[in-house]
Amino acid sequence: MIAQASSANETVPGRTDLLRQYLAVPAAIILALALVGCSEEDCLNCVELPAPVVPTGVHSISGDNEVIVQWYDISYSPYDGLYNENVVGYRIYSRYFTEGDQYDPDREFGPIGYVEWDENFDGSSGLHWFYDYDAVNGERYEYAVASVNAAGRESALSYEFVIDAPLPMGDAEIFDATVAPDLGGFDFSSMDNGRVNPDTQGSTADIRVVFDGDVPYVESVRPQEVRILDAGVHTWVDDEGGIHFDFEGVSWAPWDGWSLTGRLELVAGHIYVVEIIEPNGDPQTDGPLHYAKFGVESVNVANPPTRFIRMPWAFQTIVGLPELSVPDPTGGVSPEPVVMEF
Repeated sequence: MIAQASSANETVPGRTDLLRQYLAVPAAIILALALVGCSEEDCLNCVELPAPVVPTGVHSISGDNEVIVQWYDISYSPYDGLYNENVVGYRIYSRYFTEGDQYDPDREFGPIGYVEWDENFDGSSGLHWFYDYDAVNGERYEYAVASVNAAGRESALSYEFVIDAPLPMGDAEIFDATVAPDLGGFDFSSMDNGRVNPDTQGSTADIRVVFDGDVPYVESVRPQEVRILDAGVHTWVDDEGGIHFDFEGVSWAPWDGWSLTGRLELVAGHIYVVEIIEPNGDPQTDGPLHYAKFGVESVNVANPPTRFIRMPWAFQTIVGLPELSVPDPTGGVSPEPVVMEF
């Protein structure tokens, strides 16, 4: 079933207005139909309910071949619980996104999932969530959410413009390139096979890690094509005072702030953004532009000379797109998503 972006007063196309149908049938049938899908508490008035209000606060979080969609429960402040007490769930919609078509008011969405009113809910934030496990790295998607009431009526689609592009993510241990060169460089486009020797002729490495004593540094292997910047410290503190690395703290590559020297000190808890012009074999023209990020989760200097950093990374495969995002901290088991502030 296909839904279209619509005005606030329209129901999703293809959904039937039950009340209009009931006016054309005998009273006994009306009563029987009214009882279907309604609880004892609302069976006398559910067919008279208007379409529910539109969900708000819809946003997304990128993952590796997945996207998390989040939105506010509509009985959550500032909404009136009496008006929305018959909302029974939410239907999630998506579509493939092409730059510029967000201005088309008739663009079509398809349903991809449904969340009951009491499922996937964080009471402290008032947010519901849905995992789109069918999202594919390298594609761009637009998302919307509609609420559903006890009479089966849907609201219009949510108004927020929400696009997402899932991207490959992982982690690696990068050693001191002056001691273990085969493990001291990283080629983001090779992703899980990204550890390479940065010093061989024709190396595809984008960055190398070197230590000065116990202090690690990152260097651009190709300063004219690979730029790096320090996006600062990104950590969070739990209720017991524990400090945790927050790799999702940087979700978009900035326009400026790049290192002029191509060399930066690596600090635990910091995130670094990388702008990469990929080589294309033609010195007269630039290759495709990609963005990546990596973090320093920890620095290990306990066993010199085998010093190394533990480095989560993310690489945007879509050419020219500066969107970067979040790894799965559980190593494959999807946790409750982190609540995003906006």
